[in-house]
Amino acid sequence: MQSCVSANISKEFENASLRFSRGTPMPSPRAYMGYCNTNKTTFVVGGTNKTDEHYNTILSYSPKNDTWNEVTPINITGEKLINTTISGGSMFLFNGTKGKENDPMASIDLNVREVAYNNRVPEITNVSLNPQAIHKSSIAEWKGKVFLFGGRIDNETYSNTLFSFDAKKKKWKQLAHMPKQMITYGTIVNGKLYVFGGRNEAPIDEIYMYNIKVDRWVKVGKLAEPIVDATITNYGSNIIIFSNEQLFIYNTDKGTLKRYHTNIGKLVGNGMTISADKLIIFGGVKTNSVGKNVYSSNVYTLDIQKILQ
Repeated sequence: MQSCVSANISKEFENASLRFSRGTPMPSPRAYMGYCNTNKTTFVVGGTNKTDEHYNTILSYSPKNDTWNEVTPINITGEKLINTTISGGSMFLFNGTKGKENDPMASIDLNVREVAYNNRVPEITNVSLNPQAIHKSSIAEWKGKVFLFGGRIDNETYSNTLFSFDAKKKKWKQLAHMPKQMITYGTIVNGKLYVFGGRNEAPIDEIYMYNIKVDRWVKVGKLAEPIVDATITNYGSNIIIFSNEQLFIYNTDKGTLKRYHTNIGKLVGNGMTISADKLIIFGGVKTNSVGKNVYSSNVYTLDIQKILQ
């Protein structure tokens, strides 16, 4: 049995700021794209721009060389909100839509696509059908299994389902329901899926943890304020969340939560990864100085050790 996790998390909120450096911009502005990473490379998948054009390309970014390239000759179906991850040496794409970013009734792509990006000639193949293709589902990966959870079913209904997909066998399994029906943000550390905030009919400020081994959810704490739009990744035992100009660091060993201000500004629909020991934030829709929304091609990088001290 899993030991009980304390709900009384020690929160450390800091007034300190973190200053990101600027990297080479993406080839074109885009937001609401899929993204994933290896230790050395970050990938950007699909997405959309201000004219609602949907990109059918996969881009790769090398933080070491600060360069962008296109993964050729791959052409995906041009979509936004594609859940993307790497598992077993392949890239997998789930969901995706050509509909509006906030429209849960728009058609969702049912195909699970596997991208063999390491092949001499990269190729993409449909390998399965998604049992619950859903608007703004979240994704995480652990030891050859891909986990998809939460999302919005229609204008009035949110999802509390959790599915796993075996990347090798191409088999699905439904797991224990989340404690709430919601859109949320999560990542896996040491066999445990942590999800932070999100929203349903109201903003959510809880932190929940799912133990993969025992198929069980528990509440592990609360945020000081709801997080309703975020990107999330992890480095070792640290979970990193970017939301509303701020960076949050949750240490799963200590149960501590730190908050930093950044120089990035208001940004939504962006991506965030860690490659080559750099935290990388890219793309998205940015609010400029006169309050106008602008699609961004900016890339911001930060040495990961600066936030783990």
